[in-house]
Formats: sequence, structure tokens, C-alpha cells
Amino acid sequence: MAAAIRLMDAEGLGALSMRRIADQLGTGAASLYWHVGSKDGLLDLVFDEIIGELTTPDPDPRRWREQIKDVARAQRAISLRHPYVVQISIGRIPMGPNALRYSERTLAILRAAGLPPRLAVQGSHLLISTVNGFTLDETGVDGPATEDALTAAPAAANLATNYLASLPPDRFPNLVALADDFSFADPDERFELLINIFVDGLARLAGQS
Repeated sequence: MAAAIRLMDAEGLGALSMRRIADQLGTGAASLYWHVGSKDGLLDLVFDEIIGELTTPDPDPRRWREQIKDVARAQRAISLRHPYVVQISIGRIPMGPNALRYSERTLAILRAAGLPPRLAVQGSHLLISTVNGFTLDETGVDGPATEDALTAAPAAANLATNYLASLPPDRFPNLVALADDFSFADPDERFELLINIFVDGLARLAGQS
């Protein structure tokens, strides 16, 4: 698993093959298949291994909102560290030991907060979906961001700002007026706004002020 994670951290999900992992481990592909069954089986193990990097606090009903935000921040950090993990998660029901532990502890926070059972379950699922969607937008689908892409981002934002500012103000008054903010949206700031809205929404649905 460690070899697969190192490879995908460096080159992205598309670089993974059973033969490459077998070569790195100094064994044959047939031996690797015997241990994990298939490439999909290997990805199941990788996914659970990465989930094991998540930490969740012991439930504190007085601080549940901040605890859920911390869980979301930790999930985002792992997705940024392993940009392919959201792709791996699509279509999988995480049932490995680390995934079960993570789900149990997240539910414990929501239940201790007084959320009714169905809202706690839906909230735990939607927390994952919400963070996954945000980080997929951040990381893209083609693997780790290259230095060239990171360097080009500010220039692209400048071009977008100049283009928006040049639009006819009678047709696009808001885009013209807000061109700077529209193009230079700080991802950390946007993420904090997103999880604030998410947690406040759960509290409202649970009847909390």
C-alpha cells in the first residue's frame, strides 16, 4: 500500500499499475494479485490506508460545531496531500477498519450534539460529499498539480479579471463591479465559508440556535 501511495502521490492515479507496484516491491505481478486479488482490491486497501490518516476528536457537545469543522479541515488536508483520493472514493462504500472508525467517531460527535439519528447519518455522509466536491475542484482529475500549473494560476486570474472588467457594464453590472473578487477567490477563505454554512445548516435543522 505504501508503494502505491508513494507512486500516486508523485504521478497521479493514472500511473498505478499492478506491474509497477510489483517491480517496486521486487516481486512478480502474479504474487501481488495473489495478495490483493485485483487492482480494484489494491485501491480498496489504499483508500482505507489514507482514511487512517484522519483524526477525529472525542465528542464534546459544547464544541461540536468546531469539531465537525476540524474534521472537514482534516479531510481536505488529506485530499490535498493525496489528490487522487476523491477519484478513488467514487463508487466505493468504505468498509475498511479505518473507514468504519472514522464514521463511528464522526457520528459520535453529531449524536452527542443532539442531532436526531437520521440527520446525524445524513450529515456525516454530506460532510464527506461536501469536502470531496470542494477538493476535487481544487485538485482537478489529472493528478498532482505541476509547478507550471501553480505558477500559471495568478496569471490566469489576472486575465480573467481583465476580461470581466471589460464586459459591458449595462449587461453584466455585477461581474464588472466584482471582477477582482470573482477571479481571486482565496480557496482557504472559501472553504471556511463552506463549512460554516454546512455546520450552521445542521444546527438549524436540529432546532439549535
